[in-house]
Amino acid sequence: MNIEKFKSALSKGGVRPAFFRVQGNIGKTSLPDKVGFLVKTASLPASNIGEIPVNYRGRALKLPGQRTYDDWEITILADGDMQLRNAFERWMNDLNSVVTNVADQEHNLNNVLFPSWSIDQLDRTGDPLKTYTMFHCWPKTVSAMETSYDNEGLAEFTVTLAYSYFLTNDGTGSDRVPLGDAAFPGE
Repeated sequence: MNIEKFKSALSKGGVRPAFFRVQGNIGKTSLPDKVGFLVKTASLPASNIGEIPVNYRGRALKLPGQRTYDDWEITILADGDMQLRNAFERWMNDLNSVVTNVADQEHNLNNVLFPSWSIDQLDRTGDPLKTYTMFHCWPKTVSAMETSYDNEGLAEFTVTLAYSYFLTNDGTGSDRVPLGDAAFPGE
């Protein structure tokens, strides 16, 4: 391969990992400007297809199994008034109260306790190249936030979100359903 073929294969100069945007409501709380600006790291979500080995006369035939989705982790810069951390802690408490061990409301996947979150991979002009929308999100973990006298920089914490599935959009307006099936009822 020569350099000219390499340059032509790397259209638009490639994708920059720092050009992304995360959006979502934190349970019943909406802080879109803070979420959009203070999510420091995230990833495009992963999906996996399991394998079903079927044995036949001493040979294993591998067939595709069920699709599963890995948890999605975001790292957030702590804002000066702790609004984001407080909102995630309230969301967890709404799902399962620390004191009463019950939920704030019924766990209906279509209510505000299970919002959709999205991550856009942006091009150099700030337009989405690809969007992933995760459905029925809820926080599994709000991490510890380290404090230290000898630590220079801004405090940060991670949140691990579980979700049911994701859809992608390639920037042309066409949604793609991952398994070729319809979205959950009510979506």
